[in-house]
Amino acid sequence: MKRMILLLLPVVTLGVGVPDTPARSSREESTGLLWQASLTAETNGDVTGALDKLGAYMKNGGDPFLGWLRAGWLNYSDKKYDDAARDYGEAAKVHPGALNPRLGLLAVAQARNDGAAAIAAAEAVLKVEPTNYRALMAVAWGAYQGKDYKRSATAYQRVLALYPEDATAISGAAWCAFYAGKKLEAKDGFHRLMSLNPADTYVRQGIAATGR
Repeated sequence: MKRMILLLLPVVTLGVGVPDTPARSSREESTGLLWQASLTAETNGDVTGALDKLGAYMKNGGDPFLGWLRAGWLNYSDKKYDDAARDYGEAAKVHPGALNPRLGLLAVAQARNDGAAAIAAAEAVLKVEPTNYRALMAVAWGAYQGKDYKRSATAYQRVLALYPEDATAISGAAWCAFYAGKKLEAKDGFHRLMSLNPADTYVRQGIAATGR
Protein backbone atom coordinates (compact mmCIF):
# COMPACT_ATOMS: atom_id res chain seq x y z
CA MET A 1 0.00 0.00 0.00
CA LYS A 2 2.62 2.45 -1.19
CA ARG A 3 0.33 5.46 -1.28
CA MET A 4 -0.91 4.80 2.22
CA ILE A 5 2.65 4.66 3.53
CA LEU A 6 3.11 8.27 2.39
CA LEU A 7 0.59 9.26 5.04
CA LEU A 8 3.02 8.06 7.70
CA LEU A 9 5.58 10.71 6.69
CA PRO A 10 5.72 14.18 8.26
CA VAL A 11 3.57 16.73 6.43
CA VAL A 12 5.15 20.11 5.70
CA THR A 13 2.68 22.95 5.12
CA LEU A 14 3.83 26.00 3.20
CA GLY A 15 2.04 29.22 4.12
CA VAL A 16 1.14 31.51 1.24
CA GLY A 17 -0.26 35.05 1.47
CA VAL A 18 -1.41 36.63 4.71
CA PRO A 19 -0.01 34.88 7.81
CA ASP A 20 -2.43 32.99 10.03
CA THR A 21 -3.60 34.54 13.26
CA PRO A 22 -1.65 33.44 16.34
CA ALA A 23 -4.66 31.46 17.63
CA ARG A 24 -5.01 29.49 14.41
CA SER A 25 -1.27 28.90 14.15
CA SER A 26 -1.26 27.66 17.72
CA ARG A 27 -4.15 25.25 17.06
CA GLU A 28 -2.56 23.85 13.92
CA GLU A 29 0.79 23.54 15.64
CA SER A 30 -0.88 21.64 18.47
CA THR A 31 -2.55 19.16 16.12
CA GLY A 32 0.68 18.83 14.15
CA LEU A 33 2.59 17.94 17.30
CA LEU A 34 -0.02 15.29 18.16
CA TRP A 35 0.26 13.83 14.64
CA GLN A 36 4.03 13.68 14.98
CA ALA A 37 3.71 12.11 18.41
CA SER A 38 1.52 9.41 16.88
CA LEU A 39 4.16 8.75 14.23
CA THR A 40 6.88 8.55 16.86
CA ALA A 41 4.91 6.10 18.97
CA GLU A 42 4.33 3.87 15.94
CA THR A 43 8.02 3.99 15.05
CA ASN A 44 8.77 2.83 18.58
CA GLY A 45 6.36 -0.08 18.20
CA ASP A 46 3.71 1.41 20.48
CA VAL A 47 0.53 1.06 18.40
CA THR A 48 -1.72 1.76 21.38
CA GLY A 49 0.14 4.97 22.10
CA ALA A 50 0.00 5.91 18.43
CA LEU A 51 -3.78 5.47 18.44
CA ASP A 52 -4.13 7.48 21.65
CA LYS A 53 -2.19 10.40 20.16
CA LEU A 54 -4.20 10.08 16.98
CA GLY A 55 -7.44 10.21 18.96
CA ALA A 56 -6.24 13.42 20.61
CA TYR A 57 -5.31 14.78 17.18
CA MET A 58 -8.85 14.21 15.93
CA LYS A 59 -10.49 15.62 19.09
CA ASN A 60 -8.41 18.76 18.76
CA GLY A 61 -9.54 19.55 15.24
CA GLY A 62 -7.27 17.35 13.16
CA ASP A 63 -8.27 16.39 9.63
CA PRO A 64 -10.96 13.68 10.01
CA PHE A 65 -10.09 11.93 6.75
CA LEU A 66 -6.41 11.64 7.62
CA GLY A 67 -7.31 10.63 11.15
CA TRP A 68 -9.65 7.80 10.17
CA LEU A 69 -7.30 6.63 7.41
CA ARG A 70 -4.33 6.48 9.76
CA ALA A 71 -6.43 4.76 12.42
CA GLY A 72 -7.32 2.14 9.82
CA TRP A 73 -3.66 1.61 9.02
CA LEU A 74 -2.65 1.35 12.68
CA ASN A 75 -5.40 -1.15 13.52
CA TYR A 76 -4.64 -3.14 10.37
CA SER A 77 -0.96 -3.32 11.27
CA ASP A 78 -1.98 -4.50 14.76
CA LYS A 79 -4.25 -7.15 13.18
CA LYS A 80 -7.39 -5.60 14.64
CA TYR A 81 -9.30 -6.10 11.44
CA ASP A 82 -12.79 -5.21 12.66
CA ASP A 83 -11.54 -1.86 13.91
CA ALA A 84 -9.53 -1.31 10.74
CA ALA A 85 -12.56 -1.98 8.55
CA ARG A 86 -14.62 0.46 10.61
CA ASP A 87 -11.94 3.16 10.35
CA TYR A 88 -11.44 2.76 6.61
CA GLY A 89 -15.22 2.89 6.20
CA GLU A 90 -15.34 6.17 8.12
CA ALA A 91 -12.56 7.60 5.97
CA ALA A 92 -14.52 6.61 2.87
CA LYS A 93 -17.56 8.48 4.19
CA VAL A 94 -15.50 11.66 4.47
CA HIS A 95 -14.12 11.33 0.93
CA PRO A 96 -16.28 8.80 -0.99
CA GLY A 97 -14.12 8.92 -4.10
CA ALA A 98 -10.79 8.43 -2.35
CA LEU A 99 -8.72 5.41 -3.31
CA ASN A 100 -6.79 4.63 -0.13
CA PRO A 101 -9.77 3.73 2.10
CA ARG A 102 -10.88 1.26 -0.57
CA LEU A 103 -7.42 -0.22 -0.76
CA GLY A 104 -7.45 -0.47 3.02
CA LEU A 105 -10.71 -2.42 2.97
CA LEU A 106 -9.21 -4.70 0.33
CA ALA A 107 -6.19 -5.31 2.55
CA VAL A 108 -8.44 -6.15 5.49
CA ALA A 109 -10.50 -8.61 3.43
CA GLN A 110 -7.35 -10.31 2.16
CA ALA A 111 -5.88 -10.53 5.65
CA ARG A 112 -9.08 -12.25 6.78
CA ASN A 113 -8.92 -14.62 3.79
CA ASP A 114 -12.47 -13.54 2.94
CA GLY A 115 -12.66 -14.14 -0.81
CA ALA A 116 -16.09 -12.65 -1.37
CA ALA A 117 -15.27 -9.51 0.61
CA ALA A 118 -11.94 -9.19 -1.20
CA ILE A 119 -13.65 -9.29 -4.59
CA ALA A 120 -16.21 -6.71 -3.48
CA ALA A 121 -13.50 -4.44 -2.10
CA ALA A 122 -11.39 -4.88 -5.23
CA GLU A 123 -14.32 -4.00 -7.46
CA ALA A 124 -14.82 -0.85 -5.38
CA VAL A 125 -11.18 0.06 -6.01
CA LEU A 126 -11.60 -0.51 -9.74
CA LYS A 127 -14.52 1.91 -9.85
CA VAL A 128 -12.04 4.63 -8.88
CA GLU A 129 -8.94 3.29 -10.62
CA PRO A 130 -9.85 0.76 -13.35
CA THR A 131 -6.22 -0.24 -13.95
CA ASN A 132 -5.23 -0.86 -10.34
CA TYR A 133 -2.98 -3.94 -10.43
CA ARG A 134 -3.65 -5.13 -6.91
CA ALA A 135 -7.41 -4.93 -7.32
CA LEU A 136 -7.39 -6.66 -10.70
CA MET A 137 -5.30 -9.51 -9.32
CA ALA A 138 -7.58 -9.78 -6.28
CA VAL A 139 -10.63 -10.14 -8.52
CA ALA A 140 -8.81 -12.64 -10.73
CA TRP A 141 -7.64 -14.82 -7.85
CA GLY A 142 -10.89 -14.61 -5.91
CA ALA A 143 -12.93 -15.59 -8.95
CA TYR A 144 -10.50 -18.41 -9.71
CA GLN A 145 -10.86 -19.79 -6.20
CA GLY A 146 -14.62 -19.62 -6.63
CA LYS A 147 -14.29 -21.50 -9.95
CA ASP A 148 -15.70 -18.56 -11.88
CA TYR A 149 -13.11 -19.02 -14.61
CA LYS A 150 -14.71 -16.61 -17.06
CA ARG A 151 -14.61 -13.73 -14.62
CA SER A 152 -11.13 -14.70 -13.49
CA ALA A 153 -9.81 -14.89 -17.05
CA THR A 154 -11.25 -11.47 -17.84
CA ALA A 155 -9.42 -9.93 -14.88
CA TYR A 156 -6.15 -11.69 -15.78
CA GLN A 157 -6.47 -10.47 -19.36
CA ARG A 158 -6.93 -6.91 -18.13
CA VAL A 159 -3.69 -7.28 -16.20
CA LEU A 160 -1.90 -8.71 -19.24
CA ALA A 161 -3.09 -5.81 -21.39
CA LEU A 162 -1.12 -3.57 -19.03
CA TYR A 163 1.69 -5.95 -18.06
CA PRO A 164 2.17 -8.59 -20.79
CA GLU A 165 5.25 -9.86 -18.98
CA ASP A 166 3.46 -10.70 -15.72
CA ALA A 167 4.11 -14.39 -15.16
CA THR A 168 1.43 -14.77 -12.48
CA ALA A 169 -1.23 -13.36 -14.79
CA ILE A 170 -0.02 -15.52 -17.69
CA SER A 171 -0.29 -18.60 -15.49
CA GLY A 172 -3.70 -17.62 -14.14
CA ALA A 173 -5.06 -16.94 -17.62
CA ALA A 174 -3.67 -20.26 -18.88
CA TRP A 175 -5.29 -22.27 -16.09
CA CYS A 176 -8.58 -20.42 -16.57
CA ALA A 177 -8.47 -21.30 -20.26
CA PHE A 178 -7.74 -24.93 -19.38
CA TYR A 179 -10.67 -25.25 -16.99
CA ALA A 180 -12.92 -23.48 -19.50
CA GLY A 181 -12.05 -26.15 -22.06
CA LYS A 182 -9.86 -23.85 -24.21
CA LYS A 183 -6.89 -26.19 -24.35
CA LEU A 184 -5.09 -24.55 -27.28
CA GLU A 185 -5.19 -21.17 -25.56
CA ALA A 186 -4.05 -22.78 -22.33
CA LYS A 187 -1.22 -24.60 -24.09
CA ASP A 188 0.07 -21.35 -25.58
CA GLY A 189 0.16 -19.80 -22.12
CA PHE A 190 1.93 -22.74 -20.53
CA HIS A 191 4.56 -22.86 -23.29
CA ARG A 192 5.17 -19.15 -22.84
CA LEU A 193 5.71 -19.76 -19.15
CA MET A 194 8.03 -22.66 -19.95
CA SER A 195 10.24 -20.23 -21.85
CA LEU A 196 10.48 -18.11 -18.71
CA ASN A 197 10.84 -20.77 -16.01
CA PRO A 198 11.35 -24.38 -17.16
CA ALA A 199 11.66 -25.61 -13.57
CA ASP A 200 8.16 -24.50 -12.54
CA THR A 201 6.22 -27.61 -11.48
CA TYR A 202 2.81 -26.11 -12.28
CA VAL A 203 3.94 -25.15 -15.76
CA ARG A 204 4.95 -28.74 -16.46
CA GLN A 205 1.65 -29.95 -15.06
CA GLY A 206 -0.18 -27.56 -17.38
CA ILE A 207 1.72 -28.69 -20.44
CA ALA A 208 1.15 -32.32 -19.52
CA ALA A 209 -2.58 -31.64 -19.04
CA THR A 210 -2.98 -29.92 -22.40
CA GLY A 211 -0.74 -32.35 -24.30
CA ARG A 212 2.55 -31.51 -25.92
